[in-house]
Amino acid sequence: MRQEWVRAILGHIMNPLLRIRYLFEYLCLRLLWALLRALPPSHAFALGAKLGGLWFRFSKRRRGVAIDNLLQTGIASTRQEARRIALASFRHFVGHLVELPRIPDIITAENDTEHVELEFTPSALELLQAKEKPVMLVSGHLGCWETAAYWVSLTRPIYAMVRPMDNPYVDRFMTQSHFRKNVRTLPKMNGVTPEMIAGWRRDRAAFAILMDQHAGHGGLWMNVMGRPASVHKSPARLHFLTGFPVILGAFVRVGPFRFRAIMDGPVEVEATGNREQDTRAMVEALNSRLEALIRRYPEQYLWMHRRWRTPPADVVIPPAAV
Repeated sequence: MRQEWVRAILGHIMNPLLRIRYLFEYLCLRLLWALLRALPPSHAFALGAKLGGLWFRFSKRRRGVAIDNLLQTGIASTRQEARRIALASFRHFVGHLVELPRIPDIITAENDTEHVELEFTPSALELLQAKEKPVMLVSGHLGCWETAAYWVSLTRPIYAMVRPMDNPYVDRFMTQSHFRKNVRTLPKMNGVTPEMIAGWRRDRAAFAILMDQHAGHGGLWMNVMGRPASVHKSPARLHFLTGFPVILGAFVRVGPFRFRAIMDGPVEVEATGNREQDTRAMVEALNSRLEALIRRYPEQYLWMHRRWRTPPADVVIPPAAV
């Protein structure tokens, strides 16, 4: 009883302190955002790249993860090469974030063809332009994924499932930010609901999923770039549940406010009636295409996250189905 009373007292003390902390973080973000908005667009990516270089230099842990991932996946054959690609990855990632607040000022529905070149298969282009049909867009943390969502939202509604930030003020600001104003973000912890699917169908939206994060115990263990990884089933499950077509692609940076949209699809597998087998085949098909894009643009992939981990002892990774 006394322990519950102590916890209650501590809770009342900590809640105001936590709120003050959240407000401080929010005000810092607003100040930083205002400074980035005032930054000349031509300087944005260069500043971010410099900050990314500093992060690479001083973040021993993240630097080590990135270099190890590059070596273990065979993207780099020497530590020197891995270090070079990892540094470029850090510079690209932060450069993209610093450039992001100016994207809606530069790229609009009227001039987007001047900034975005298309590398689509004919069927993928047809699916994306067929605005009367819902579609699923699958990618990873490659290139400029936030800019990609903004670009797609210029022509059709887009849904994105995200993990809400712990700070509610920051979360609300980012959700309502001008580069996300036509993007409907859905809390990841709510999962897929009938209401979400009904809205997706009603709005004829594009549903964006990044599938390359560690999926934990609920994922499918398979070889990804030659190493075991737990992969999210969501794209395959949603496809089989709704029947909506799946496009896989990436949105890579090729110059100052210039991008290449790469899309391939529809990604399909021959259905066997065995849902578990079909799900694995679909996830493997998506991963193989994503892997090819990562190998093509390794300097623009987020190598510093712990994508590959040791599988549980009882997990047996079968050979690829595709």
